Amino acid sequence: MTWMLVIFALLAAGAVLLVVMGTRGALREVEVEDRTYYDPLPRIMQLIWPLVTVTTRWIAPRLKVTQMEQTHRQLQAAGQDYTLTPEEFYGLRLVSAGIVAAFFLLCTLMLGKLGIGAGFMCLVFGGVLGWLYPMLWLGERRKLRQRAVVRDLPVYLDFITMSVEAGLNVTGGIEQAVAKGPPGALSQEFSRMLRDLRAGLPRSEALKRMAERMDISQITNFTSALIQADKVGANLSETLRAQAGQRREERFLRAEKLALEAPVKMMFPLVMFFFPLIFLFIGYFIYLKMLEEGIL
Repeated sequence: MTWMLVIFALLAAGAVLLVVMGTRGALREVEVEDRTYYDPLPRIMQLIWPLVTVTTRWIAPRLKVTQMEQTHRQLQAAGQDYTLTPEEFYGLRLVSAGIVAAFFLLCTLMLGKLGIGAGFMCLVFGGVLGWLYPMLWLGERRKLRQRAVVRDLPVYLDFITMSVEAGLNVTGGIEQAVAKGPPGALSQEFSRMLRDLRAGLPRSEALKRMAERMDISQITNFTSALIQADKVGANLSETLRAQAGQRREERFLRAEKLALEAPVKMMFPLVMFFFPLIFLFIGYFIYLKMLEEGIL
């Protein structure tokens, strides 16, 4: 029995060594990607990025054009199009599925419950969860970005309005807003729009591209109003001031709505956690009083 265990351990060690050597060989075959002009990756992605690169090279030729276009729009709306390409995002999803499935298998093995059925369930549920997690992360990034844009938009509109009323054109007003306004997602998008203008793109087309990238109703209304005012020759300062007032009123109404929803959202934790503790605390003294009176 002892020599069988030794042989089994040697075979397992050899298998692990072959896997490590094969992985290192595969990583060496992949060209080092120049990410000088990309945004920095999150910390967790940096740890698994070599695997993502290898997987991307394998999965990229198998992706459809419609899939990549849809993913590119989602990355743009979340502000991650300078962090990941659509191909890399699908590679990340595949690596995430493998990692989560392997983690479930490892946990099941450590609990001593690993079998054919349990292993199959770990692969299925772990793979599905890992495949969906990058989409959940991207959706959360998009929500945070939308909140930041909606919060900063009235401030930028005020800067643009004051600049236009002082004699600058809309482009100059946007430049002043980017220079003086708070940093964030909206500043980055206005900067991208200014780069499009410097590259020779018409202002209406640059505004349309910004609205398509961000996919936020407030930005779409703002760009549509500017384009329409340019076409009909309306007073831009009045248009911008009306847009700023409307955006500020929407922000106030949204804050009021969240304040009114707070008591309803607090009801569940109160009923589940706070009220039972109060009942136990009061019930304890009632129980002591009943013992003193001889009732119990």
